[in-house]
Amino acid sequence: MIYPKINVAAAPSVKRYEKYGWTILFIFWALHLVLSARDFFPSLQDLCLGCAPGAQTPLQVVTGMTWNQLVSSDPKFASFLASTLADDGISGVGLAVFGMVVSLTGYRKGEKWAWYVSWSMPIGILSAQLNVYALTGSIMVIYLATAFTIVSLLALFLPYRQFFPQKPHR
Repeated sequence: MIYPKINVAAAPSVKRYEKYGWTILFIFWALHLVLSARDFFPSLQDLCLGCAPGAQTPLQVVTGMTWNQLVSSDPKFASFLASTLADDGISGVGLAVFGMVVSLTGYRKGEKWAWYVSWSMPIGILSAQLNVYALTGSIMVIYLATAFTIVSLLALFLPYRQFFPQKPHR
């Protein structure tokens, strides 16, 4: 069997940090999947993962009650809210699976469209966490949003040259 010659000098060298940028996004999307799946279990709304210890959850801020108290005091509204949370969970899980697939395919291969689509990660993190901060006032949410946004931006900018190689000078 005859193999074609590969011009190694013409092939762009991919640095290690460029090669694995997609894994950061994949891990973040997997985390998004887990956090979205919790919406299928309304009683977990009493947990605020990004809040400081003792801070009120978004549900407590809005209703003044825990999930169990809400179920006891207004079962019809609790049922409606559980349905809405399930819808949110379905959307979040769907988005997470989409992001994981984009990370594993187009982003990993260095396709430009995947780079643009992957901006939904830092934009989504920032907007969602600012919303939670607006509800709870927990500064811990801002710290987490900042850390996650910076790491997701690194995942976008470290492999930037893989997506947008420099044009050779003439």
